[in-house]
Amino acid sequence: MKKKFIVLTVVIGILLTVAVSGTLAWIMAVSNPVENTFTVGDVQITLTETTGDQYKMIPGVTVDKDPTVTVKAGSDACWLFVKIEKSPNFDAYMSFLTEDGWNALAGEDGVYYRRVAATSWDMAYYVLRDNHVNVKDTLTEEQLKAVTLNPTLSFRAYAIQQTGFSTAELAWNELNG
Repeated sequence: MKKKFIVLTVVIGILLTVAVSGTLAWIMAVSNPVENTFTVGDVQITLTETTGDQYKMIPGVTVDKDPTVTVKAGSDACWLFVKIEKSPNFDAYMSFLTEDGWNALAGEDGVYYRRVAATSWDMAYYVLRDNHVNVKDTLTEEQLKAVTLNPTLSFRAYAIQQTGFSTAELAWNELNG
């Protein structure tokens, strides 16, 4: 009889547990999935000039010269650089100024930079102020006839993402490292 009582108590306990469990409502929630897509970053630039590459040196004349760096549509925020290389005799005959917005990079002759935000359209940046080079007005005919090596001026543009580079110097070092 004791055994029957224990078995009956266990069975009743199981039945009560099943009955109570079946009537309990669990409060639950499930979120919608959050999907992350990772795309490849990109920085694209061009360097163009429409005024040609051969010029006459005439004292006091302003020579049109329009090197233009364009950051292409869809580019990420970047450090934009232009390196201007002058022949050793250039300063004896001519001069120029860089366009506003270009900053000289400390410790690097002829290297200028600017920060450019991410862009949805092409952004053009002129390199030379007023798009010209000035021939010195103090030059004489004799000095010009004595030129044995024509002065030259060349431009090269560089760009690198801003992310990961807190300064222009760090970005330039990465480009040239």
